[in-house]
Amino acid sequence: MRLLSRRTLALLLLLLCVILIVFQKLKSSPLLNQYGILRQYLVSNPAKQSATRSILIWSSFFGDERWKLPFDTLGPQQFRDDLHCPVYQCELSNRHDYLPSLELYDAIVFHMAEPFPLTAAFPLHRSPHQTYVFALLEPPGETKHRLSDEQNFYNLTMSYRLDSDIVWPYAQLLDAQTGAVVAPNSHPYWRQPPAIGSWNDSTVRRLWQTKKRMAAWFVSHCPTLSQREKLAAALQHHIELDIYGSCGTLQCSRGDPRCDEMLDTDYMFYLAFENSLCVDYVTEKLYGALRRHIVPVVFGGANYTRFLPPHSYIDAEHFESVEKLAEHMRYVASNVEEYMSYFWWRQHYKLADRSPFCELCEQLHSTRLTHKTQFYGDIQDWWFNSCRLVPHIHF
Repeated sequence: MRLLSRRTLALLLLLLCVILIVFQKLKSSPLLNQYGILRQYLVSNPAKQSATRSILIWSSFFGDERWKLPFDTLGPQQFRDDLHCPVYQCELSNRHDYLPSLELYDAIVFHMAEPFPLTAAFPLHRSPHQTYVFALLEPPGETKHRLSDEQNFYNLTMSYRLDSDIVWPYAQLLDAQTGAVVAPNSHPYWRQPPAIGSWNDSTVRRLWQTKKRMAAWFVSHCPTLSQREKLAAALQHHIELDIYGSCGTLQCSRGDPRCDEMLDTDYMFYLAFENSLCVDYVTEKLYGALRRHIVPVVFGGANYTRFLPPHSYIDAEHFESVEKLAEHMRYVASNVEEYMSYFWWRQHYKLADRSPFCELCEQLHSTRLTHKTQFYGDIQDWWFNSCRLVPHIHF
């Protein structure tokens, strides 16, 4: 009897062990405990959810090693306080030795308007997790790389083009009430301008009376692919146009506040003519004019409805000839109500700047992780096939 009891006890203990093993297996099975498994992983791996992403700037921005940033190296605090990035767990440096190894950087940014430095052409070793970024704020004509030799090299594009992975505009337009970004956007929603004569801006009305000159243009590069200098020369036969800089006969020092002030007080129009007719290429020439009390006349390859509210600019490409453009400019300049109507947007929108490194930081933290697997096989075709040589307006 005593022997039977020992055998029974042993069997019971064995059965209990089997039950415990089965229970533990079931407990760890994703079929029955998927939320528990996820919770345990997140608790055990907190660093993976908030790890700081490291960005290296490989080459300078037209000689500026800092890319117009406040410091050589920025940490999460600078991303938050100086760049005002919504996602700021990133660090950025232009020092190649900031981290012990180049393979430790999550992203390396290459400025395409700068050739690879002779002393550091490109990283000799590439970590599988690294993202290589093609970055250029200028049109394709400024590319200093032989892109046909750099196929399957870049994972992300960062440029002014709206189909870039990271859109890098010269400025943004925000909704004045909500602060939401409205443009640039492929399909922005714009308020409609009020009827002419139904809206008043006392400042513009007062300045209109002091404006005795027709149009001004500040320009330093000529000739250009867009032939903007020829368009301006043709326009001079029909309206009074003052050209400042190396392409004209007048001078006004760069950075002199009086140059901007005279746009407010002396001139009706400012020529925001781009040097290339490329898709989405809209530069500081336009945004600088928008910050003044002057009507911009634009000439470029962009669809400006993606960038600006309706009736806030005059697009030269919408006219078949220089004569028609000049005729319209004279009409607007002669009618204070018509002229004033081009400033209606100011009560609804405001200009703002945002660093492209905010979005890069955000993408490096993205859970989609698409940038880790994609490569641009023929980036030359994507980049160069966005410009044209022939304008629509005849001159």
